[in-house]
Amino acid sequence: MDAKTAEYCYFDVDINNFRKKLGTAAAFVDATNSRYGLSSKNLLSLGGSEIARLEEMISGDHEWSSKNTEVGGIETRPPTSGQRIVVKLHWTVAPIACENFATLCNNGSDKQKIPIGDCGKPLTYRGSPIHRVEKNFICQGGDFVKGNGSGGECIFGKRSFKDERPGLLKKHDRRGILAMGNSGKNSNTSQFYFTFAAAPQCDGKHVIFGELVSGMEVLDAIEEHGTSSGEPDVPMQVTDCGIYRPFEDPGAGYWYDQPDFEKYSGVSPQFIVRPRVVCLAPNKGALEKFKSAVGTACQVVESVELKEEDMADQVSLIHALMESFSVDVMLIAPACKNIKESIRLPTIWQAQGIDVAHVALIAKPIDAQDAIHQHSWISKQSKWQLDGSL
Repeated sequence: MDAKTAEYCYFDVDINNFRKKLGTAAAFVDATNSRYGLSSKNLLSLGGSEIARLEEMISGDHEWSSKNTEVGGIETRPPTSGQRIVVKLHWTVAPIACENFATLCNNGSDKQKIPIGDCGKPLTYRGSPIHRVEKNFICQGGDFVKGNGSGGECIFGKRSFKDERPGLLKKHDRRGILAMGNSGKNSNTSQFYFTFAAAPQCDGKHVIFGELVSGMEVLDAIEEHGTSSGEPDVPMQVTDCGIYRPFEDPGAGYWYDQPDFEKYSGVSPQFIVRPRVVCLAPNKGALEKFKSAVGTACQVVESVELKEEDMADQVSLIHALMESFSVDVMLIAPACKNIKESIRLPTIWQAQGIDVAHVALIAKPIDAQDAIHQHSWISKQSKWQLDGSL
C-alpha cells in the first residue's frame, strides 16, 4: 500500500441495523407481492401508496410479523443519509498510519482470505462497530478485537506502532478530521476517529493522517446518536470498506439486499448509487427547488447561489470539489448557463474520457433527475444502479 495505490479509502456504516431492516422489507415484498397485489417483487420499484401500506401488511401477516419483530421493525424506504464515507489519506504526513488504515480497509475486498492477527481476529474493519459517539466531539471505531474501545491491533506483526511527529503537529481544526485513537504515547493500533468539530484538546496527542472528503451527511447521521457517556444509543457497524478508486467506485449510496434464491446467501447485495451533486442557481428559491426535485435520489454536496461578484471564488470551489473527488455532477439552472464556459475539468477527469457536457448539466429542477440519469457520465457506468432509476 502506498499513496499511488491507496490515496483514498471508503467505508460504509450501517446505523441501527438499517440494512437488515430494509432487507426484511425487500424479502417480504418478494415473497408476498402476489398475495397482496403489489405491482412489483422489487421493493425499490413500488409506488408511494404501496410503500405506505407495507408496515401494516407485515404486522398483520402471521408468517412475517415475527420476522418484523426480530429485526426491530422494517424500513420501507432507503436511508436518507446514505451509508458511504470517503476519506483522503495524508501519506506525506503519516505514512505508517496511512498504510495501516488502508490495509485494514482493503483486507477482504478482493475476496481473498483475510489474515488473522495475533489477537486471533481477522485484520479488517469489516464488521467492526463504531463504539464511541460524543456529540460536538468525535466518533471512534476500529476496535475489531473487543468492539468496545479496549482492543485493537495493527498490521505490522505487533500490537501497536509509534507516533509520527508530522501527524502530531497537525491541528484538529474542523469537522471531518481523521486521526488515530490511542491509549497514550506510541500506542497506535487500529482504532481511529473523526472529529465532529474543532478539537484542540487532541492536538499533539493524536496522529492526524487524513480527512473526510465525501459523506458528511453520514457523519451527521452518526452524530445524531451520540450520548454524554460516549456509547451510541443505537448499534453502528462498518459493513463494507476498501480502497476508493475514483470513476470506478461510487462515492455515495447505500446497500440493498435483493432476494435471490439462486444465491447461497439467499440475497444479491447491490450498492445503490446516489450521484453527488453541486446545484448552481441564481437564488435560494431555485436552489430549494433543485433539492426538492432530486430528493434523496442524489446527495447534494453544495448549493451555490451564483453572484457575479463572487463568480471566481465560486468556480474555484467547484474545481476544488472535483479535484478531491467530492462531487460527480453539477446541476445548473438555465439562468446561470454561462458559468459552464468557466468550468474546466481536472486533468485526471479528462484522462478518463469524460467531457464537461456530461458533468455540467443545464436543467430546470423538474428535469434534474432525468438529466442525471440520461446525460451524465454516471449514467454510462453500466455496473452502477442509480437510486430512483427503477
